[in-house]
Amino acid sequence: MGILDNDEREISLTPEFIEKSDKDLLTIKSLDKFASQTGNILVISSGYATEALCGGDITRAHGDVDAHIILTGLKSTEKLFSGVKAIISKEDTKWKLRNRTPEKFEFIADYKNKDFFAKRRLEVYLNSPHEYNIKYPERKLINSKGEEIVVSVVDLDEMVLQKIHKFYILKDGVDTSKDRHSSISDFFDLKRLLESRELDKEKIREKAAKEFDYVTYLMNEY
Repeated sequence: MGILDNDEREISLTPEFIEKSDKDLLTIKSLDKFASQTGNILVISSGYATEALCGGDITRAHGDVDAHIILTGLKSTEKLFSGVKAIISKEDTKWKLRNRTPEKFEFIADYKNKDFFAKRRLEVYLNSPHEYNIKYPERKLINSKGEEIVVSVVDLDEMVLQKIHKFYILKDGVDTSKDRHSSISDFFDLKRLLESRELDKEKIREKAAKEFDYVTYLMNEY
């Protein structure tokens, strides 16, 4: 993955990123309240979900917040968009709409003097409930003052399988209109997830072998 050699994303938790993370957690808390009020469920994925699954402390800088509104209640895209926009407009961050589709709202902090990866970014996805009625685990996130917020997150097994798929199946052959190339943060997160005491590694091996022929091949080889 040669892209890693030129990856300019910062993952060290500098004072600037600590402040950014604290703001991100407040946004997550507000969105969770909004989702609940509208009969929906807020689920966090990606980097912040990894932190929640691994104890809750923020250990690295995060580029954005990936929030999924599971549509178990209000489904009006327009009303949900207006609600999300109203929530973030109350923050001291100057947000602007970067992109909007029927399935996703994407906002970015409007600071011209900051690098793209240093700007706060928020992606809100609108998802139908899973056909198997999956229950999302509740975990906590902890800000720099030690304050905790409870969040629903993507399942630990699913997080690990997604990483395996991206690294070893796609081999970073991603559709960059929908996803990004792997970065050092992806490997950092996978390492932490694999070290989780809650992870049943044998179960992961079995799931991966069923879903990915390439993993089956590797397991047979080694």
